[in-house]
Amino acid sequence: MILSLTYSTRLVLAVVGYLSAYVVGNGVAWRLRTPRRGRVGQALDSVRLWGNKLWLVELLRPTYYLIPPYVVLRFGWASPSDLGLANPNWISGLGLAAAFGVVSLVFLALLWWQYVQLVPGGLQTQQTMWLDLPWRWAFALREAILLESWWALVRSPMLMLAGPYFGVYLGLAALFVTGLLSPRTRYELATPRLRESIVLTASLAVVTATLYVFTHNLWLCITLHFVLRMAILQLLRHNKTREALGGEETPA
Repeated sequence: MILSLTYSTRLVLAVVGYLSAYVVGNGVAWRLRTPRRGRVGQALDSVRLWGNKLWLVELLRPTYYLIPPYVVLRFGWASPSDLGLANPNWISGLGLAAAFGVVSLVFLALLWWQYVQLVPGGLQTQQTMWLDLPWRWAFALREAILLESWWALVRSPMLMLAGPYFGVYLGLAALFVTGLLSPRTRYELATPRLRESIVLTASLAVVTATLYVFTHNLWLCITLHFVLRMAILQLLRHNKTREALGGEETPA
């Protein structure tokens, strides 16, 4: 029955199922986050304990973000051009990405610099702690690859339904709605020092979506995402260090 559907319909259904799995999975995980009584509760606690030890979440995230785009490409439900993987115009794309990246970096840096001045004691988030690790750039690069692959698949049917301009932002709206349907996202948005990572990711989604409108190149979006995330995290880290030094008492 699926094979009798049109190309665009199959892609739309694949993306709807993809986003539904995200909402349902996050909802179930959120409901099971608190300890429960009885044998069922003990079993769930054991699963959470071993899941943390075996880094199951870190394994599930790449599986969710990367396998579905591969599947839709493998079965022909989407083409490489639908996901931004087949744009040969690299020369003009690189120039546009560089110029757009500089403007975006200045704009985001000003916004975040003003924001962190309002946070007493500096701003420390889970992502700024990446900078303490030896392979700190690898975490930001992994995040850029996973998220941009997810966003590319979600917007791919929207491009066919609404065109190359409105389709990009329709896909972006679908992502935002999906995120808000997650109870974890809503909780983190309401929690200081957790909301900042979500706001940063959302701002990068808007920036790279706008770049995609003009370049239709996923690789450039991944590169810009990585550079901007590293730059903003360094800014936040620099402000935290400056706050810590400024708070030290000077010797008499």
